[in-house]
Amino acid sequence: LIALHACDTATDDSIWFAIQNNADIIVTAPCCHHQLRPQIDRHSNKNPDHPLADILCHAIYRERSTETTTDAMRALLLEIAGYNTQVFEFIGGEHTAKNVMITATKMEAKLADDNERLIKKRKRLIELANFYGVKQQKLAMLMGENLGWDNSVKLGIVKSMPSL
Repeated sequence: LIALHACDTATDDSIWFAIQNNADIIVTAPCCHHQLRPQIDRHSNKNPDHPLADILCHAIYRERSTETTTDAMRALLLEIAGYNTQVFEFIGGEHTAKNVMITATKMEAKLADDNERLIKKRKRLIELANFYGVKQQKLAMLMGENLGWDNSVKLGIVKSMPSL
């Protein structure tokens, strides 16, 4: 699957389509990152003693943090779904500010189904979401992954994900 500059949650829809269709390779260059921004704004405003308070009090840094957090969550979710994932800059910043690419390749089934690996990845996802106050993220919702806010955190293996 190749998805270039899919706006906001369209990137999540594209990734989910690829996961559901068992794509061997996923290449996406996300564009806008609107879904998480209001959540991060609320969280930073409610938590003046947050470790990143002096960073998140500035709108430009909240925007950059939103982009980074969104794509880091996507990378973790791809890893939970059984993909080896890389996030990198694919074109110089002088051409576009939206120059991040996420690539994912299907893991060997044995590694993808490793329960200990899945528990660690889910724990990291929950920690990241909690740190930034993220309660909802489209790809996590599509995959049925809990972000830790409803007290029924699931850390084991998901044998089947909800359909699209």
